[in-house]
Amino acid sequence: MKKETTTHPLIEAKMKKEKCYMLTKSQLDKVVRDKISAEMKRMEQEAFDNAVNTTMVLLLGLPMEVLMDHYWTKGYAQRMPEFTEHVLEYYKQWQDGNLDLETVKEDLWRYAGVKLEVEDNK
Repeated sequence: MKKETTTHPLIEAKMKKEKCYMLTKSQLDKVVRDKISAEMKRMEQEAFDNAVNTTMVLLLGLPMEVLMDHYWTKGYAQRMPEFTEHVLEYYKQWQDGNLDLETVKEDLWRYAGVKLEVEDNK
């Protein structure tokens, strides 16, 4: 003799709407790993984009502020667009491989007395 079970009508209706799948532990682990990996990649890209955007603002903004405050106190409004255009041209040259970063570092050291070095954080 079969035992009959009854389910509440609301639960039964919900069960019909939602599909139910069974996964093994390893399958579930893979799904979780994949989701976490995708989220980490998204977060890394977001952090990278923020760093690039901040760098571009600093690349153009800091020299502009120094020129306005200390060198071109009266004529900066007329001179700044041309200066900024030149900075962007040099940046494009670097992007295209026509301006060597080592040369820029050497010029910073030779003419400005600033030596940029990468620290090993190990």
